Amino acid sequence: MGRLIGLKKTLTKFDGHNIVKNFQARGGSTMLKIGFIACSLFVSIAFSAPIDKFVLWEGNSTPPSLSVTNLNGKAMSLDSFSEKVVILNFWATWCAPCLKEIPSLLALKGKLSESKFAVLFVNYGESKTQIEKKWSEISEGEITLMDPGAKNIRPWIDIGLPTTVVLDKNHKIIYKIVGDIDWSQPDIVSIIKSVE
Repeated sequence: MGRLIGLKKTLTKFDGHNIVKNFQARGGSTMLKIGFIACSLFVSIAFSAPIDKFVLWEGNSTPPSLSVTNLNGKAMSLDSFSEKVVILNFWATWCAPCLKEIPSLLALKGKLSESKFAVLFVNYGESKTQIEKKWSEISEGEITLMDPGAKNIRPWIDIGLPTTVVLDKNHKIIYKIVGDIDWSQPDIVSIIKSVE
């Protein structure tokens, strides 16, 4: 256990930028620099506690438009959930971390008031046929929204999947979490319940 804590401290202090800078001064290749940056990003995500991912959003708080349909073809948007805090999860059938995360989001939903909160799942770019079988296995009767080809939802995704965006009841972005976490943890449930 002590070694793991020590490793975490060491990795937390890992500074990919300075390594790349020093390597560049010595004539390093662009691909290797990109490799170092990617490695440091992976390490920071892999070794951070889930609660560490909850940093207040400092970018533009106005979200992109959300123009999606349910699996029956009914058009839906954020207006369908007015006056509700929205937890918006973007996922795909090929994304293992997404599939790992969804049960904890369903558990979170069970701990929230339906009159104040909406937990929504939006598939990223796949067809109805691709989505239906996998979704029926994991969804516990919940609906998923879709946007085949990801024409409308692409602006929501900066880095990759899963991405979850937490919007207040005025639908302003409060948190944006990249990567899977256990949403059923008590401290995370408390954070979500505190959003108004």
